[in-house]
Amino acid sequence: MTDYKIQLNEIEKSVYSFLKPQGFKKKGRTFNRQTEKGLYQVINFQSGQFPIGGNYVIPGIRESFYGTFTINLGVCVEEIYKLAYPGKPKTFYREYNCHLRLRLSKLIRGDDHWWSIGLNNEKISEEIIEGLNSKGLSWLDKFSSREKIIRNWGDDTHASLRAKLDVALIVLFSDKEKGTTLLTEYFIGIEPQQKGHREYVLELASKFGVKINQPFC
Repeated sequence: MTDYKIQLNEIEKSVYSFLKPQGFKKKGRTFNRQTEKGLYQVINFQSGQFPIGGNYVIPGIRESFYGTFTINLGVCVEEIYKLAYPGKPKTFYREYNCHLRLRLSKLIRGDDHWWSIGLNNEKISEEIIEGLNSKGLSWLDKFSSREKIIRNWGDDTHASLRAKLDVALIVLFSDKEKGTTLLTEYFIGIEPQQKGHREYVLELASKFGVKINQPFC
């Protein structure tokens, strides 16, 4: 085990001592908390990969993140995950499985920050714990239920461009008429040149038995 991994384990251990009483469980470098049936909050330590090859680093274009790490936040809605991966139920979700995603540093620093392992690990642990306590968990709790996701996700300042699609899909599971309206509105807003995404949304609609009129066709 490299020195970087050993040190990151210690930082992670400190953070988990804060998260465990909050109801989070741990696998590897990822933490999960289920807030309602099939709805999971995710916190993940992502470490920078070792650069492969002597020409990997291109200053200003491709930098090495080896020896650094960042913290990812996410929320996974199980029924939406199963649309893409039917027949593959999970009891623990990774950050890349999530539909709502954000870096903790965006909340506490305003940028995409990677902490350097070894500079001051104790201070880094304290910053992450304080950041989770003051802003990270509050952001996750804005989406601790499907009702909250529907209410807050589309209006969140950190929401992705596809937030309205996420909301439409969640609504479809409980209210087909309203969900169809939201999905149609989202489809109409897709630029005509985004053919691949338009086809993807139409495929999703078909899984719900929803027919979308195509004004650009």
